[in-house]
Amino acid sequence: MAPAAPSPVTPQAILAHLERVIAWYREISAVSPPAVDVLISDGLREVSYKAVQLAFRFGRAEAALLGGDTNSPKGAGTLQQAAQRAAERVAAVQARIAQIDADLPRAVGKRRQTLEAQKNEAGAELALAREIQTTVQNLVNFTGSLGSDSGALAGQISELERSVPEVQSGKAPPAPAGNRPASQVNAFSPESAGVVGLASELLSNHSNRAHLVSLRNDTRELAAGIDRLKEPLISQAREATQRSDQIASRSSTGDAAELAAAQKELSSLAGQFKQLSTAIVPLGEEGIAVGTAESYLDESIARIDQESSRTGRYLLMKAVTLAVVIAVVLFISEMWRRATFRYVRDARRRRQFLLLRRVAVSVAVMLAVVFWFVSELGSLATYAGFVTAGVAVALQSPILSVVAYFFLIGRYGIRVGDRVTISGVTGEVIEIGLVRIYLAELAGAGPDLHPTGRVVVFSNSVIFQPTSALYKQMPGIDYVWHTAALILSPDSDFQLAEKTLNAAVDGFFAQYRDAIERQYRSLEQSVDMHIAPPKPESRLRFTDAGLQYTVRYPAELSRAVEMDTELLRTLHHAVMKEPKLKFAPEGVPKLEAA
Repeated sequence: MAPAAPSPVTPQAILAHLERVIAWYREISAVSPPAVDVLISDGLREVSYKAVQLAFRFGRAEAALLGGDTNSPKGAGTLQQAAQRAAERVAAVQARIAQIDADLPRAVGKRRQTLEAQKNEAGAELALAREIQTTVQNLVNFTGSLGSDSGALAGQISELERSVPEVQSGKAPPAPAGNRPASQVNAFSPESAGVVGLASELLSNHSNRAHLVSLRNDTRELAAGIDRLKEPLISQAREATQRSDQIASRSSTGDAAELAAAQKELSSLAGQFKQLSTAIVPLGEEGIAVGTAESYLDESIARIDQESSRTGRYLLMKAVTLAVVIAVVLFISEMWRRATFRYVRDARRRRQFLLLRRVAVSVAVMLAVVFWFVSELGSLATYAGFVTAGVAVALQSPILSVVAYFFLIGRYGIRVGDRVTISGVTGEVIEIGLVRIYLAELAGAGPDLHPTGRVVVFSNSVIFQPTSALYKQMPGIDYVWHTAALILSPDSDFQLAEKTLNAAVDGFFAQYRDAIERQYRSLEQSVDMHIAPPKPESRLRFTDAGLQYTVRYPAELSRAVEMDTELLRTLHHAVMKEPKLKFAPEGVPKLEAA
């Protein structure tokens, strides 16, 4: 008699297998549309639920098997051969029992006892042979290669089963919230989608495909693990079959004690084989369920690949269309620019035409891009809402600059060549752009302004800033107000000083009065309001240093330096010619900061 051999499956392997099946089941159950089709989602949920049920059946069977013994004679053969031998063994045992029944009526004494013992032994062998034949036939119906691993402790298996309530209760899990009836699932149509929808669909397909590929790899690894678990169990079942063949070959002896021992061992083999079958069959069905899930995943991955290829073609076609449209717009823009330089001679009008060209080209390109991104009015409205919100926040300064441009070129706006002061920077305007104004910087004070060689760039929106004032000459005005001052000694005659100095200033201003008054009349016509005529304003007052005389007078911009020098010389000569007047220390005529 061969010694009993324990099961080759360890409790640790059983628990590891159950934990892996549970994790795989939860990942599969979470897959829902649009990652997979609704029907495929339902199929995956059903086969994964069946697989985890069968895994626990296998685990409980292995737990029971680990509590007993198994024989382990060496042997090999295919499952089909085992099924054929099982059928032949049943027929042989039945024939031997029929022969014994035929001999019993004629047997007497010890011969009769031997025949009865042989009949009992043959009956036990027949029961085992039929059990083997039934189990092997079930295995042939399910799969051609079987194997499994089982758990050690039934308590640990029950604890794992409680972590999957739907399996413990025997009720199928509900459909995930993402699942919808097939009639309610709207298939993506790349023909009518905009570029945003196409790009989103491509990204979604890429993410879904990566997830499904990961699940498929996990499914394949689980199937490979099931195959590894089946191998030792199949080997044990085959060894039990080989052992029963050996016992049957020895049953022809007439020793009653040996026949009784053979009958006992055959009964043990029958129980062992029955336990093995309770583990092998659910494990085989589990492998079939896992294989079905893998087929579903392969089908879903193929469908996603097909949809991604189709979506990519439409996205590429839209990109090519946009490139062609922009190329046409740029070609028209270049023709417009050349025609402007060729046929428009006035520089100011030319700048206006070129500015209009830039605006038109920008609007055309923007519209092309907008209609490239969206294809339906609803989508366009949504896109316009987002654009409006973004423009209001991110493009606030450029929008203000564009609006300010039309203020700058208005009736009282500025022109190229005007001298302006912006945020404390004085310069001459060299260009007025759609969003920026360019100044040639002037440095110095009063009549000493001179170019620095630098260009100062301001955003047009600077005119809307409360702390950034813009100063410029009024239309038709080409003069500025300058101030000169001198200090006479304290003992100078007040009335004589006032009369002498005022007469000198009046004589000086008489040379420029006509030109200044012409500008004044031009200013009144431009602003439609009365403005006091520009003339020198003088003042004489007592100070701690002496009599201070101050005169404020208009000076033409083009002759400001000349007029300032002439006025200072006139005042100096007037004082020096009058004996009763003399300068205080450091009180000679000089210009004051404006």
